[in-house]
Amino acid sequence: MTEIHSPPNQQLRIDEVWLFVSTDETGEGVCAGPLMGPGSLVPLIAADEARLNSLIPVAQQIAKESGKSIKLIKMSQRTDLMTIGPFGSRAQ
Repeated sequence: MTEIHSPPNQQLRIDEVWLFVSTDETGEGVCAGPLMGPGSLVPLIAADEARLNSLIPVAQQIAKESGKSIKLIKMSQRTDLMTIGPFGSRAQ
């Protein structure tokens, strides 16, 4: 069963996101941490600076515990690929 938490959105439009990625000799991977409590893994992705600042200590802990370098990447080119309506219909 899926649980939906749907508070009102805070921003008018998301035009950039930041994400933390770990790096090693084989490439990069998106970091995730237990942001919703033990046993959960949530990608370290932010759409505003307040959220970004709250993720920095988590990324630092991941670097310390994994022994990997962590990069902070900003993505700022938006391409809308699909819209899924409230009844599951898709539009491209």
